[in-house]
Amino acid sequence: MSKTIDQWSLGYYLLQCYSNLHYRCYFKKIYINNPANMPRNESVILAANHQNALIDALAFVYSTKCQPVFLARADIFKGRFLIRLLTYINISPIYRMRDGASSVKKNDEVFDITLSVLKNKINPLGMFPEGSHSDKRRLRPLKKGIFRIAFMAQEEYKNNPGVKIVPVGIDYSHYQNYKSTLFINYGAPIEVSEYYDLYTENNNQAVNNLREKLGKEISELIIDIQTEEYYDLYQNLRIVYNADMRKKLKINGNTLLDRFNADKKMISVLDKYRSKNPDEINSLSKKMQTYTEGLKNLNLRDWVLRKEKYPFLTRILESFLLILLSPVQILGLINNYIPYKIPAQYIRKIKDLQFHSSFKFVLGMLIFPVYYIILIVLAQIFIDPIWLKLAYFVSIPLTGIFTFPYYIRLKKLNAKFRYSRLIRIKDKRILQLKALRKDIIASMNKITEYNANLI
Repeated sequence: MSKTIDQWSLGYYLLQCYSNLHYRCYFKKIYINNPANMPRNESVILAANHQNALIDALAFVYSTKCQPVFLARADIFKGRFLIRLLTYINISPIYRMRDGASSVKKNDEVFDITLSVLKNKINPLGMFPEGSHSDKRRLRPLKKGIFRIAFMAQEEYKNNPGVKIVPVGIDYSHYQNYKSTLFINYGAPIEVSEYYDLYTENNNQAVNNLREKLGKEISELIIDIQTEEYYDLYQNLRIVYNADMRKKLKINGNTLLDRFNADKKMISVLDKYRSKNPDEINSLSKKMQTYTEGLKNLNLRDWVLRKEKYPFLTRILESFLLILLSPVQILGLINNYIPYKIPAQYIRKIKDLQFHSSFKFVLGMLIFPVYYIILIVLAQIFIDPIWLKLAYFVSIPLTGIFTFPYYIRLKKLNAKFRYSRLIRIKDKRILQLKALRKDIIASMNKITEYNANLI
């Protein structure tokens, strides 16, 4: 396993190109912030928060264009095929106490592998220091393994610059949904050499200091909602109040970075206000809970209520356009429905929701090309003339790209019609929700004005 795990591989490169293409298609938007913070040809450990299983690791593969080496929990290395596959894509097992005391001793070999990777400076070592993934947007306590590896590798350089830990923040608009957004945020490298002298004097203190530094840096790079009691409130305000927060901060854009910066500032303001005005935050939380439950009961999303009305003529024109494009949608469903649906059905058996995206992604990579080949063979047999065959071949991936946005557009148009009808008949439920939304916005305006010095 240690023979060539960090060496450049043509096979890995070809697989990486295909994976990156699929990765780009899987997400609606991907924003990589400060990629230049990733050093080249140096001893680098990439350290990120962990929320979405394999998809997190692929964020490194996609954004660095390198062939990173990863450490993953040993219990997933089951079966000869899976072991070979994971090793082929530069993933090595790391053993925990729950794997048994005898298994933990195998980590000595794993540490040798990681030290070799860092010494060779060919590819970075990717690690998730929280030790496991979580479905909460908060940083959990960091395990000591990454720091043990970093200091062991730094011994070659002593207190001279050598090993660098690059903090990375990863955030998804939704963990499981296809066509969600992904924000990858690279922080400034941390020089392990700055802690080496202390390490020679007090091992534990140096590890704790470096752990505190890395934790603080990663926290700045992610959406870090530490409150348990008001977690849902903070999350929902990211949806309801982000646009207003950007206006207050005079952020004119709507990129993932713009939204992230507004959310970070809003969380900071809420944390400070909550400590001094707990009753008001509790009241706001109850309002938000009522609001989100009301939206769920009406099968609506917050974006629908942001406008007072949707002009009838505009809705008719949208409907006409969707009808006009419906043949393309039907062809797209024929070309792509089965390989899209199989992974969606399979993941229902998986209890850990954080693995859903990973399985959908990998199964999609395997099933789509096979299904496309079958369609191409059938077209070759049954379609004439040749120009029509070629047109169909081209249509297979293109209609696939078209189909899901069409479906989303259709759902949104349906929501606009339902919302407009509720407004027209003056349904009490929608009127109450609109009033409640304005009340929530007014409360947040008060909170941000109270903390104006933070904005």
